[in-house]
Amino acid sequence: MIRIINGSRRHQFPSDIDAMHRLRKKVFHDLLGWDVSVQEEWEIDSYDRANPLYVLSYGENGALRGSLRLLPTLGPNMLDDTFPILLGDGPEIRAADIWESSRFCIDPDISQDRASNQVTIAAAELMCGVGELGLASGLSHIVTVTDVFLERMFKRMGCPGERIAAPHRIGSVQAVAVAWEVSEDLLERMKIVAEIDGTVLEEPMTLNAARAA
Repeated sequence: MIRIINGSRRHQFPSDIDAMHRLRKKVFHDLLGWDVSVQEEWEIDSYDRANPLYVLSYGENGALRGSLRLLPTLGPNMLDDTFPILLGDGPEIRAADIWESSRFCIDPDISQDRASNQVTIAAAELMCGVGELGLASGLSHIVTVTDVFLERMFKRMGCPGERIAAPHRIGSVQAVAVAWEVSEDLLERMKIVAEIDGTVLEEPMTLNAARAA
């Protein structure tokens, strides 16, 4: 099940927000060793103050399984403002119908919670949640900064996307910018691959409605 939380109202969901930032530290700092900003047991950065939407995946036991962050490209975002090198010779991506996904992470303790085709259920659920939000909101594309390992995982999930430019080494990571076209076909393909029936959202909504909630 996917829950959407408006970052500007994060104080209303203290346990959800705490679990998300702890998971991000566990994945990005402790496990992957990325050069990220850590405050005690949280991984948190300046984009968490840019009114993001948080997309959170929960298991049947109510525990957080994975999360990602959504930001409009018309405002501050990681691709344009922190990693423009990943755009290659292309222009900045600033459009109302293009949003950025970042800080995609899955709890490594449940990484073996997979569908019969070995797709991690929480990862697929997060991507399907973004797809449902994007379709309801009239988005054309989702863009992200990721590494080539996660890029391969997205391909296994039925959502290969398109590289915006060639990969570039950033710190210890071979990073790449990827764009996905938001479409019914892509969402249906992801759900078939992950064996997901019906909506994944706790409450179907648009991005604008989520930001106003």
